[in-house]
Amino acid sequence: MAARIAIVVLAVGAVALLATRLREHDRCDSARADVIHRSAALTDACRDPDVLAGAAAALVAAGRGERGLALARESVAREPRSFAGWVAVGLAQRDRDPAAARRALARAKALNPRWPGLPPAAAPRSP
Repeated sequence: MAARIAIVVLAVGAVALLATRLREHDRCDSARADVIHRSAALTDACRDPDVLAGAAAALVAAGRGERGLALARESVAREPRSFAGWVAVGLAQRDRDPAAARRALARAKALNPRWPGLPPAAAPRSP
């Protein structure tokens, strides 16, 4: 009898934990859906640094380089070994600080040696 009660208690705990995680996932998806206008909500709602890196790249592409760079930096602050985060930092820095962009992309390449790099049009310009 005690074993059955323990199993029920564990099952209820697992359901509560998964419901909380699902709610967090839904908040992250909502923030990601409108990243251009709600980028600040994304850092609070999403734990995954790769989600932040993808949103950073979207912001840079939309012409919001400052916010994209901030989000990319947050991504690598949360996970310094985030390949996508370092690529996002490189993309966000390419026009404002090409040397920093090259350093960030070199870090990404070190994390993923098979990565062929950015296409020439997206690569940072040499001085």
